[in-house]
Amino acid sequence: MPDLRSLRTTFGRRATHARALWRATGIQEKEFGRPIIAIANSYTQFVPGHVHLKQVGELVADAVRAAGGIPREFNTIAVDDGIAMGHEGMLYSLPSRELISDACEYMVNAHTADAMICISNCDKITPGMLNAMLRLNVPAVMVSGGPMEAGFSTKGVGEPEVFDLADTLVASNDPNISDEAAQAMEETACPTCGSCSGMFTANSMNCLAEVLGLALPGNGTVLATHKERAGLFTKAGAHIMEIVKAYYKDDDESVLPRSIATKAAFENAMTMDIAMGGSTNTVLHLLAAAREGEVDFNMDDIDRISRKVPNICKVSPNVPHYHIEDVHRAGGVIGIVGELARGGLIDTSVSRIDGDLKSTLSEWDVIESQSNEVHHFYSAAPGRKVTIEPYSQDKRYESLDLDRADGCIRD
Repeated sequence: MPDLRSLRTTFGRRATHARALWRATGIQEKEFGRPIIAIANSYTQFVPGHVHLKQVGELVADAVRAAGGIPREFNTIAVDDGIAMGHEGMLYSLPSRELISDACEYMVNAHTADAMICISNCDKITPGMLNAMLRLNVPAVMVSGGPMEAGFSTKGVGEPEVFDLADTLVASNDPNISDEAAQAMEETACPTCGSCSGMFTANSMNCLAEVLGLALPGNGTVLATHKERAGLFTKAGAHIMEIVKAYYKDDDESVLPRSIATKAAFENAMTMDIAMGGSTNTVLHLLAAAREGEVDFNMDDIDRISRKVPNICKVSPNVPHYHIEDVHRAGGVIGIVGELARGGLIDTSVSRIDGDLKSTLSEWDVIESQSNEVHHFYSAAPGRKVTIEPYSQDKRYESLDLDRADGCIRD
């Protein structure tokens, strides 16, 4: 049974100086000996996908504390690829991934943290934290800040017209669109906090973290503004303590990131990536994560998988009328994985932080599950209100999209 890593700085006379410093951070006498959980946050006011993460960090910390841990939060940097695009700022985007990985490694190891929760969201932050999880191989959970609602226009009658950031790029270069129309689109293309609403790099990687087994169901698709997201953050904070107990008390190494993100898990992730039409940047990031986890997953594997897996979920920017919120209504990441499993394209024996994929599918696949709670979870809808407040609305779809012939997810 492994000792808590933090005992080196919290137990015995040799740790007197470290305990003195821990006390100055607010740790009480009665808390020494409890697991120290690093919360790797990435809050910043520069990035819409991260502007709300200060509140998220506090919510996760409360859940860790309630479950018996000592939460200790730090922040990494976060670059907005959209704002950095088109000028020398883009030179800093990909290298920031490595800084984020290093920051997580340095903070966790320097302070002997026992486990880590990664609060990520956007393009290079989720991959950077994923790399750190596999590099450190301590108990860990990934939970992203959640996707942005799609942009909308309320002109005319009926349902609002939806669009996203990609449409503003097209509009800005279309001489047939007036300055006034382009500005109107600009003002509502990104209406809320969260990662951009299409299947761009950020949402692709947050979905793949779910398939790799390092994030809980819903991580890739529950909107940042929806109250269901708050439940996911609280669940992640509580769940890390279950993983800590399994590893440090029960000597169960199967809960560690490298035991979960195996070659089979990476192949599942790549299968999912092709099926959902994910960003091509995912190839770059999955290969880097595999290298960190010492997994023999390479371009030959990607080529082999890409020749047999169909694209069964087309989302913006591949099509204009579906966004991540629509994927969620159709059953989210697990809904897509369920269709792939029924087609014999997914290895359902792989482990996850919450068990194994077969069990997760039986509980969370909306086609198979009879759970009202699960169907209610996937009914979470956009609020259609401009806001940067997280989990601030509880709007629901009247029905789920279970049409696998013509809906967002196909069979």
